[in-house]
Amino acid sequence: MTFSELNERKKKILNAIIRDYQRTAEPVGSRTITKTHLHDLSPATIRNEMADLEEEGYIEQPHTSAGRIPTDFGYRFYVDRLMRIIPPTLKEARIVKETLYQENTALDEILHQTAKILSHTLDYTAIVINLGTHRKVFSSGTSNLLRQPEFQDIHHMQRILELIEEEEELSEIIESYCQSHEITIKIGSENKNRSIRECSIVVSPFETENKIIGGIGLIGPTRMFYNKVATLIDYVARELSTILSQGNFL
Repeated sequence: MTFSELNERKKKILNAIIRDYQRTAEPVGSRTITKTHLHDLSPATIRNEMADLEEEGYIEQPHTSAGRIPTDFGYRFYVDRLMRIIPPTLKEARIVKETLYQENTALDEILHQTAKILSHTLDYTAIVINLGTHRKVFSSGTSNLLRQPEFQDIHHMQRILELIEEEEELSEIIESYCQSHEITIKIGSENKNRSIRECSIVVSPFETENKIIGGIGLIGPTRMFYNKVATLIDYVARELSTILSQGNFL
């Protein structure tokens, strides 16, 4: 599908639906949008615009609710056209630097700590892959997924956990998303692996001498806070690339 040209009102409504759904994991109704975001629009006007957004594939209506939730296509539009970057806080930047810039620290420990920092800060599952001769996978925060409403179905969650335990397959997924020197965001059905088609993955490569040597990934629900996740992963990847280029590790 290709994006249709949305007017400013539709963009604001879609943005409001996504922001509320990210926060509550509950379908969003027209009255909520009026009260919380767009006070100058009536619920009837918003309902009409929501009907258009649904017809164009940006939102959908769960069977048990009068509200709407974003589709993968809607999230893609948000990421590509609406998302506003949230830079790391001073505290987050300080923690990253204090953790990574330690002399005489083994590379494995640095990568393990990188996964822990991200999973603790963002409340998703963090994966760090060393793509060197001896490939290693470091993960942290798997239990974070269990706290997400989307993953209360034990059978669905089991598929995701099995994938995380399959280090070789997981490494291949992260590596395939590290082919460019840029951050990659795969939303739900955009993922080729069936086990994570109801998840989103944000991946950023880290490198030395302009050569990609590993990748940092975050796995979470499709309603993840992409603006926060993308900027923090990118920041950590750049800091990690710097320290690896300096050779300040064992």
